[in-house]
Amino acid sequence: MISITGSGGKTSLMFYLANILKKKGSVLITTSTKIKVPEKDQVDELFLSFDDYVKKDYKNKIVAIGQKLDGVNKLKSIGENNLKIIAKDFDYIIIEADGCRNLPLKFWKEYEPVVYDFTDKLVGIFSIKVYGKEIFPDFIYNFDEFRENIKSDIVDEEVFEKLIKSGIFGDFCGEKFIFFNQADSIFEINQAKGVINYLREKINLKYFYGSILKEKYYEN
Repeated sequence: MISITGSGGKTSLMFYLANILKKKGSVLITTSTKIKVPEKDQVDELFLSFDDYVKKDYKNKIVAIGQKLDGVNKLKSIGENNLKIIAKDFDYIIIEADGCRNLPLKFWKEYEPVVYDFTDKLVGIFSIKVYGKEIFPDFIYNFDEFRENIKSDIVDEEVFEKLIKSGIFGDFCGEKFIFFNQADSIFEINQAKGVINYLREKINLKYFYGSILKEKYYEN
């Protein structure tokens, strides 16, 4: 059970992992919050409610499930208890466990992220492209609380440190990872490495960086 939180590539990472893991077994993707309804070419089976779910052999397939919302192209959670019921039918479950309204940075409200208690691994994702930017509301979800709690004028190493400590993992106590996404150039790769070198001295976690778009991943 893998949950993904943060901003800057959660859905892309979910589908990338799903395509890797389906070579080893059956994969279920879902959300504890809301996600866009997957495209037909992204999944092998799609269920728009818990009641529609059909149990069968999904080996080497990606299955998506969620409760379709009326009037919008989105799925919401089927509920933790319902997910527990069907979890045994799959080798891997990947949950998008956070929302950011498509903005590249956020501060977490008290009820965020929504990490289910049977999660094994949690990946917190940041976009390295926000590094060095001045703090403005046009790219930050929950800006007022961000400004109140982070107290910085630019996105630097200390901002990422505060965000890790203040919310990206919630109260999850299992195996945790930080992934800096969108390191698409040599310059951005070096930025990510520098940020991780700083963070490693402050917070003992497993750090990765790379580009989902280019399918490049590195462990620092």
